[in-house]
Amino acid sequence: TQLESDDPRVRVEAIKAIANSGDRANLPYLKEIVENDPDPRLQDYARKAARHLFTSTESSAPAKAKPQEDIKPSRERKTPSPEPPATPPAERTSAETKIQRALSLHMRGDTTKALKAFAQGLDLDPNLANETFTRSVASELTGLHPDQALEILMDPEDRKALLNPPKGKAAQPEGISESEEAAAPKRPAKPRSGLVQTWLSFFSMTEDFLAEEADRASTEDTLLSVLVFTIAAVVIFMITGFVQFQQFLVFWNQLMVEMGESMPPLDFNIGMIFFVLLISTLIITPITFFIGAGIQFLSVKLFGGSGEFRTHLYLLALIQVPVTILGGVLSILSLVSMIGFVVGLGGLGLSIYTLIVNVRAVKAAHNLPTGRAVAGVLLLPIILVVILGCMLIIFGSALMSVLAGMV
Repeated sequence: TQLESDDPRVRVEAIKAIANSGDRANLPYLKEIVENDPDPRLQDYARKAARHLFTSTESSAPAKAKPQEDIKPSRERKTPSPEPPATPPAERTSAETKIQRALSLHMRGDTTKALKAFAQGLDLDPNLANETFTRSVASELTGLHPDQALEILMDPEDRKALLNPPKGKAAQPEGISESEEAAAPKRPAKPRSGLVQTWLSFFSMTEDFLAEEADRASTEDTLLSVLVFTIAAVVIFMITGFVQFQQFLVFWNQLMVEMGESMPPLDFNIGMIFFVLLISTLIITPITFFIGAGIQFLSVKLFGGSGEFRTHLYLLALIQVPVTILGGVLSILSLVSMIGFVVGLGGLGLSIYTLIVNVRAVKAAHNLPTGRAVAGVLLLPIILVVILGCMLIIFGSALMSVLAGMV
């Protein structure tokens, strides 16, 4: 009843009570809040409450024997392996992020992907198997005792059988009955689309879409996306720049005719200037993108972002390709004076939608609520703009003083 209250404070008290209940049977209530509560702060609070419930209790699901067709039951328990060597901090952070992502995927109902993300985290840092949070998540994903769950997930053969069940059987963790699986909402598997199809899906880039892409982040695809939108920027500059230079020459010639000999001749090479600007576009476009992505990544980290820079950069590069192309088309259309106002509205709409998709990408890459994601995307750039504006005002005032003194 408290969870259905219109007062957020009452719902907070209910979430707190569930977190302290010590009963994992209450997990569906927290899952419902994470997925459907209108207040992002309560969604984040419920997510943390679920983690607390995992770490403070043991799974109530009884341990089940491994199916004969999936995992060999006759194999003797392995002798404990020696303690793995210390993991580098960067790899450990990445591993912890994947474990947290596994929990998020599981709470969204995508346990198959959650198991894969969890296994990737263990591969990066096997020492995480000793952490209470990791053990609790392993138990929740499989329905087994933490020791048995980790033994399966850390053994290559057992893990392969768990992640890739025989054809004709639905992939599901042990501990979940067929009736429970049938009652659970099923999410259709999304085939791996190519980069071109991903770019074309710009207006369908929901948070779930970007979360799936985050799992496929690769340096090669990132560089390919950067190359594509850089080439697009150069082509767009060639078209718009050529037209604008032609318009400038016509204006200059008309001015020369009107003013006669009193107007100084045009004594610089227009073609050379155009070529220099073209090369500058080719170089500056990717550099600006990487610098901007780095600044945004640092800003998101200040607000609790837990994702990797590679994933962050990959998602931003995916977004930048259609943004550059659509922005270029609008720039070309803006050369037609009769539709300038409509094109301006289109550019404003594109800018707003790009900001929305950027926030979704940050949420997907860093597991952040909406408020923190928006702050991470906007706050630091706003601060930099304010600082730059103040510097320009100070410089302008100083320049005006100098000119006034000369007069």
